[in-house]
Amino acid sequence: MDKKVDIYKTMLALSETTLEGIEHIHVRAKEGRFEETADIFTDVADSFHEMRKALLWYYPEFEESALELITEDVVGGMQLLLAAYEGDKDVRPLVVLQFSLVPGFQRWHMALQLELNSLCASSMN
Repeated sequence: MDKKVDIYKTMLALSETTLEGIEHIHVRAKEGRFEETADIFTDVADSFHEMRKALLWYYPEFEESALELITEDVVGGMQLLLAAYEGDKDVRPLVVLQFSLVPGFQRWHMALQLELNSLCASSMN
């Protein structure tokens, strides 16, 4: 099997795990336990960064794709959430999660699935 296909499949699995991490942070924030999720956020941010680097490396068209526009939304949500972890009192983590990061990452995850499934199908033909 083509190495790119293996990488794309790994990226899809990592994307699913990252989404689960973001959703877990959201649940904890609803419970008033947001501060306990800093390590999970670090892992989520790292995995997203690595996926983005891999996309730029293995998928040159990424920068012109619709996926890149959604990527910028996710980056913005992560930056806001990082500000909350760093103690910015003007940032409300639950609001960022509920209205920015969770729905933004869900859109990104779905767009990534569509994009990479298409690329996998064309690589296998």
